Amino acid sequence: MSDDDGIPPRAEEPTETAELRLEPLHFMARLDAVLRLGQLMLGAGASSARVRDSMERVAHAVGIDDLHSRVGMTDIVVTAQRGALYRTRVAETRRPGVDAGRISQLQRLTHSVAGGVTTAQLQAGLDRVERTPPRYPVIVRVVAAAAACAAFALLNNGGWQEAIAVGLAVAAGQWVRILLARARLNEFFVVFLAAVVALLGYLAVITLMEAGGIATGQHDAALTSAVLFLVPGFPLVTGAMDLARLDLNAGIARIVYACLVLLATGTAVWAIAATFQSSPISTAPPELYEPLLSVVRLVAGFVGVLGFALLFQTPWWFACTAATIGTIANVGRLLLVDAGTMPAVAAAAAGVAVGVGAFAVSTRIRAPRVILTVPAVLIMIPGAASYRAIVATIDGDTVSAVQNGGQALFVVVALAVGLTVARILTEREWQVPTER
Repeated sequence: MSDDDGIPPRAEEPTETAELRLEPLHFMARLDAVLRLGQLMLGAGASSARVRDSMERVAHAVGIDDLHSRVGMTDIVVTAQRGALYRTRVAETRRPGVDAGRISQLQRLTHSVAGGVTTAQLQAGLDRVERTPPRYPVIVRVVAAAAACAAFALLNNGGWQEAIAVGLAVAAGQWVRILLARARLNEFFVVFLAAVVALLGYLAVITLMEAGGIATGQHDAALTSAVLFLVPGFPLVTGAMDLARLDLNAGIARIVYACLVLLATGTAVWAIAATFQSSPISTAPPELYEPLLSVVRLVAGFVGVLGFALLFQTPWWFACTAATIGTIANVGRLLLVDAGTMPAVAAAAAGVAVGVGAFAVSTRIRAPRVILTVPAVLIMIPGAASYRAIVATIDGDTVSAVQNGGQALFVVVALAVGLTVARILTEREWQVPTER
């Protein structure tokens, strides 16, 4: 039948309840749980490959037949299949951070449910992980950052005076960084302000030492050590590993983000150095001789790696393990450099040593390799050289900019190559490319 105008009457719109009956609600609930796992891992700083592998493992455990995912630095797109059903979901993590403890918890959860699990059980497990408070209080993270950078000052051939000044300055900078991050300000602005506070604190402490008659002859060379707590180690390493697996979407995004953080910090170094007529481009020769030099490097290396591991919320036992691996590899790298080996070659060898060492112990202590390798190689990333390159570029010192920039670039690439070689030697999925 039709109305007077010859237009057939429109069928009655289905109610919301009727529409819901047409949706595969149980299938969508399973997909939501898998996607939530991916969001938590991505927000904790895990690499895209690790996020993708974990989601696929859990998807099969909850009864999803097939899962295709595209994981970026802050976003996830997944398409799931169960029989004839298909659904695609998108999620975004606006402020990814670094929480090695959460990565470890989530990895244990994914392995525990491999034999099968209900959606409710999986969501309950994710609730427990998400409700877990930060492993370490603010004071521990502040002290960890201060100790790590003080150790870096010694590794950069600074004296005990510079190490103390760097430690006090970094404590102030890290505290300001935590407070500003809680205010949810722009991340690059937070990095810049934290760097300014740390640099001003360092120069203030050095000035007080000199006023008190304490000689600090190499304080300019240790200036950049005061901002090494801002080096984006996790994005650099995980980005390089993503690129090694041809995951360009995530890898390029992480590397660009890391470069922007370095640029924000380097700009602060240049501004403070120009204002107070300091010379962050200068370097210092070692003040000690063998075997005392190697002993100091061992102790400083262990403290440096341990400090950064705790800063990343790494469980204590895992942090000590990473510190042991990183210390041995770093001292070996420095000995190779002292013997005349090219820094990039020595860095590649150290990267292989860290990767193989992490593989050897990770299965025994049930720790994700990434939370062992990143702190271990972070102490080898030439953050000071990166900042010197930025300062030299702004000042128009082309020679120094190329020298420091080239050194930083090739050492970072060499570390990534070393870690990749170690993965290829020890993990089958790195030997045979997987289709996505």
